[in-house]
Amino acid sequence: MKDSATRNLLDVRDLAIHYRTGAGPVKAVDGIDFTIAPGEALGLVGESGCGKTTAAKAMLKLLPPNGEIPRGRIDFAGRDLVPLTGEDMRCVRWKEIAWISQAAMNALDPVYRVGDQILEAMQAHIRIDRAEGMARAQDLFRAVGIDPSRLRAYPHEMSGGMKQRAVIAMAMALEPQLLIADEPTTALDVVTQAQILSRLAKLRRERGMALLFITHDISVVVQTCDRVAVMYGGKIMETGPVRQVFAQPFHPYTMGLTNAFPTLEGAQRELISIPGTPPDLLDPPVGCRFAERCPFATDRCRAEDPAHHQVGAGRYSACHYPDRVEEFRRTAATNEAWAEVGRRLDEEVTLATRRIRTSSAEVLRVEGLVKHFPIPAGFFGRSETSVHAVDGIDLTLEAGEILGLAGESGSGKTTTGEMLVRLQEPTEGRILSEGDDIAHLKGAELKAFRRRAQMVFQDPYQTLNPRFTIQDIVGEPLTIHGLARGSDRRAKVVQALERAGLKPAETYMERFPHELSGGQRQRVAIARAIVLEPRFIVADEPVSMLDVSIRAGVLNLMRHFRDEMGISFVYVSHDLPTIRYVADRTAIMYLGEIVEVGPTEKVIAERKHPYTQLLLDASPEPDPSVEKPPLESAGEIPSAIDVPNGCRFHNRCPLATPVCGWEGRDVVAALAEWDMANRARPALGTPVTSGLSVRIPAPQGPAAARAQLADVLSERPPSLAEAARIEEHADGLVVHFESYPSPRRRGVGEGHEVACVLYPE
Repeated sequence: MKDSATRNLLDVRDLAIHYRTGAGPVKAVDGIDFTIAPGEALGLVGESGCGKTTAAKAMLKLLPPNGEIPRGRIDFAGRDLVPLTGEDMRCVRWKEIAWISQAAMNALDPVYRVGDQILEAMQAHIRIDRAEGMARAQDLFRAVGIDPSRLRAYPHEMSGGMKQRAVIAMAMALEPQLLIADEPTTALDVVTQAQILSRLAKLRRERGMALLFITHDISVVVQTCDRVAVMYGGKIMETGPVRQVFAQPFHPYTMGLTNAFPTLEGAQRELISIPGTPPDLLDPPVGCRFAERCPFATDRCRAEDPAHHQVGAGRYSACHYPDRVEEFRRTAATNEAWAEVGRRLDEEVTLATRRIRTSSAEVLRVEGLVKHFPIPAGFFGRSETSVHAVDGIDLTLEAGEILGLAGESGSGKTTTGEMLVRLQEPTEGRILSEGDDIAHLKGAELKAFRRRAQMVFQDPYQTLNPRFTIQDIVGEPLTIHGLARGSDRRAKVVQALERAGLKPAETYMERFPHELSGGQRQRVAIARAIVLEPRFIVADEPVSMLDVSIRAGVLNLMRHFRDEMGISFVYVSHDLPTIRYVADRTAIMYLGEIVEVGPTEKVIAERKHPYTQLLLDASPEPDPSVEKPPLESAGEIPSAIDVPNGCRFHNRCPLATPVCGWEGRDVVAALAEWDMANRARPALGTPVTSGLSVRIPAPQGPAAARAQLADVLSERPPSLAEAARIEEHADGLVVHFESYPSPRRRGVGEGHEVACVLYPE
């Protein structure tokens, strides 16, 4: 034990954490052991409520007032943190152990500039003056890939990715030995997530820092961590090297997680959800916490808590039957094993069915759809302008089809989905539903259309009335449209709930939303959407907030309704593995435009547009046999207020040509990157843009300015310098660019179109 303490930075032994309640203690964490070596990254994985975040907060003594640690040790750098209080613990926080929270916006004070908040964190622990602190903050911003000038910004002036990187910079300010990251990328799109994970890994390598990474997303852990601990019901089920654990799991719970997670390469295999819900930790079961949901549970499992067995070098599993692992792996990979658990728990496991297309009729046709949000003129001379949320898109949706709509946050996916069901009024364009233009319907005509179109939102808890019972929630559309009342209404509600996999429906009818799990709430939202038997449903990120164990069930439910009821879906997501699993066709959106559309397999396999390639490169891969290179830098999606010249993706595109639409602000961005690297450019002054051109003062003369500008542009795609027309003036340079239209879509195969100048029209 002494050797272990000197070898490990963090050594947690028999840690228990309880929350005092009126009904008794909730045993959120019930005797866990794990270690982290200096410079090592450990992933803590499991469903919501398994105790991951509680365990992490205990290390910083950030538990709520009713939280307590009745037993256990948290040895950090040779001392036990459990007895520390007050000033002793404050000396540890941030200086030795730093924290990155899930919601960056909540971690930053909205009324303080970001730089002042980082400075405050430093001055709370060390003696440092403002000038030195701001200089260090500038270095931190460069390290996380943010222009140091943004230190003067307020949180609301930064994108979600920038805010999260600013929080990482704040956590790094005092060079802690251990960084605890609690779901740091959950609310971010896939490209921003990939860049932040890459930057985090790079900082960890350069500074020799240890990392405790908490998440329910096993693909992120596979690509980020060295080892993993799988938690369930307040206990650790399995630990070991991350690629070994997920390639050859020993515990049935880990097997269930890996079977429920879609991969880009294996998206065509059937996903299997884990039936049931985690145990009630107010009164936890006597035996194995997973026994109720386990396909292999025996009487021994229900009566006796399994010990941790060593099952390999550095690998441990809390299962009574490690010798039967080969049999368990084979059986756990089948749908029937988990369906049997569902029957035991009176819960239907939705399995995908074979699709039989009976019609190719169009349910929707969108032509030239535009949505601009006007921004009124301000008090400081700002002219009236608009946010170009959706900028002239065309698409179709066939009967019995799932159309995937993919792209980063800010690309216009959700706005498009809301216009399709008329929750947003289009600025221009036509939305044809079975021949009727519904773009500007009002009154009774709009109400009649809403019987044909429904929407399922990202967060089911916020879209279900907390004061309504489930019966009232699902039955409300029937009442609104006057379709059923009394026993007939109840029968239709029962049918919708059971179609959504909530069987028997009577179990759920009188409950309220807060009495259901996240997966059950999303199934209620789906039941409400299908109770009218609509022609199509827009599903906006319906699984992004759900645990991996229940995602598969919701995705399979969408396929089931497509196949059995002929309902069409528009599935909005930035997660390409889930899109590949459910969607027949996929449209890739970028900054208000569709840049590629076609059969899903073709779009993903051929990836014609460079932006599609970026999304695929950024998608984390849970398959341990696949090692993806880090996505070091892909920039951020530009502002939809002042859209780029030409192709809107050109400033992030590695294949951009001189006719893609380079402009003066791309030169300004190149100069800013040069400055971020802390390199001098004495021959070039502060640039000023005017339209597509940019004027750059030349303190050392135009010849020296031209030479230094060539050095700066040499680090950008060569086509930028080729597109630039440089004029020399006595006081500086003026760099001109030509105006280009956004590329139109052109066919590159049957039903496959791409908006890119790399392909002939």
